[in-house]
Amino acid sequence: MNKVAYYNGNVYTSDVTAPTAQAFVVENGRFAFVGNDADLPPCDRRIDLKGKCVIPGLVDSHCHILSGMEGAFSDMIFISPDTKPEELAGVLSSLVSENPVPMNRAVIAMGFDLTKGDFSAKDIDSAFPDQPVLICSNDGHAALVNTKAMEILGIDRDIEDFGTDSYYVRDDKGDPTGLVIEIPAMRRCKQLLKYGADIDHAGQMKALCGSYAALGYTTVFDAMSVDEDNDEMISALSTLDKEGGLTLRTVLSFGFHDEEDLSVNDLISIMEKYRDNFASDNVIPNTLKLILDGTVEEYSALLFDPYLDGKRGFGSQLLSEKDIARAAGCAADKGFSIHIHAIGDKAVHIALKALDGLGEISGTKTIAHNQLYRDDDIERIAKAGDIFFQTTPHWMVNDDYTLARLGKDRYVKQFPVGTMVKNRVAVSFGSDSCLDPGSADAFTGMFYACARGDEKLCGPQCLPPKSESISRMDALMAYTINGAKQLCIGDETGSITAGKSADFAVLDRDIINCPTEELKEVKVTETYFRGHKII
Repeated sequence: MNKVAYYNGNVYTSDVTAPTAQAFVVENGRFAFVGNDADLPPCDRRIDLKGKCVIPGLVDSHCHILSGMEGAFSDMIFISPDTKPEELAGVLSSLVSENPVPMNRAVIAMGFDLTKGDFSAKDIDSAFPDQPVLICSNDGHAALVNTKAMEILGIDRDIEDFGTDSYYVRDDKGDPTGLVIEIPAMRRCKQLLKYGADIDHAGQMKALCGSYAALGYTTVFDAMSVDEDNDEMISALSTLDKEGGLTLRTVLSFGFHDEEDLSVNDLISIMEKYRDNFASDNVIPNTLKLILDGTVEEYSALLFDPYLDGKRGFGSQLLSEKDIARAAGCAADKGFSIHIHAIGDKAVHIALKALDGLGEISGTKTIAHNQLYRDDDIERIAKAGDIFFQTTPHWMVNDDYTLARLGKDRYVKQFPVGTMVKNRVAVSFGSDSCLDPGSADAFTGMFYACARGDEKLCGPQCLPPKSESISRMDALMAYTINGAKQLCIGDETGSITAGKSADFAVLDRDIINCPTEELKEVKVTETYFRGHKII
């Protein structure tokens, strides 16, 4: 018998049949009992929780952990989001002086919005004339490279764009400026992440496991982790798990976004290869991600009505409805889940139509981000009953440029989370980050989701309306069981329920009853994965 009892706790289980408890028992890595102190069975050891708050291990239902690995081995630098074009060279030079990057390596940076200014290679060439530089926009849909990087990557006036929606920005003479828009064109820039790098995939993944555990996560979904370039990385991840060194359940996906050279049949073959060759207990390649549009920041979110400031018209549609239906249908037939990036209201409409048209599938159906909805599409997702509404609550804050681009009527309809909860749509939360400490902190995300519309709590950051706020219990569900169900692993994790993997986190305060403003201050004191203490 190897039973450990945890008692005298304030346990929020995320199990709707028994949402609170005082105690639980862990046996051989699984919850063997959940209930009251008085009902605890005999155990080998008893651990007094001393009234501490315990929650299920958190689930990041949409992140980019493998990009985080790439960022780690490329020594990624984070730049302030307020940096202006004329400040960029000086800011980046100062940051590199503090954390030197060898001349045989590329300088890799991210953290600010490339759409908030007219950026070009000239903004960084003066400080880095002989060293390649890659700066990724914080929304992941644009990149800036300097002239040296363009030489290495072969980005010149003869390079072909990927159509009107993904392209290399050019000057009046037709020469690329260094600004690259949208993911298909940005894929070329990925070469710089490994440029001159000595890569230790297993070591980087172990470090990331610790970083996620420190935030209370035991499961992550990497949205667009698997492509033809990642065999070595995924293989290392699977090997690490089989050797017992992976302490983070990692669900992987294959991203498909207007690749003219990749047929749907090729796509499915690659996905099956990864599932057959690399799946293990904690490495789960089970999802197709389709990228339907871009972002409001890049004027590429697909809208029914045009942007109000006269730029880029209605946005971009990166996949046709025919391609979406065929790829999703083929993947679903092979048992894969379907996860569609859709931000603009027209993109959401197309995604809903495609997912609803699949009928019943063995995997799950998810729309990611969900920034704008029309009223009839709210009714449609509620009626469907099997489509997950996935988003990032950190985005539920005011910003002037979105208001200028969308106008007030659309602005106040962004991220209708409260409406979805009221309509019993399963809402899941994720960071959409490469483990950026700000956006990966789930408790800050809970704050924005629960304090929404309350100017007394979030002041000028407060995104209206208050009716779209949700309860703390609903926010916890979005970060735990709903995320697990989205990933097809709700029977294994996501709640503190007898029979499930013993994934849980101990917190420094009661997240359901503490003052709302304290949610941003919550700290994880311990995280357990499969019953083993990670931090």
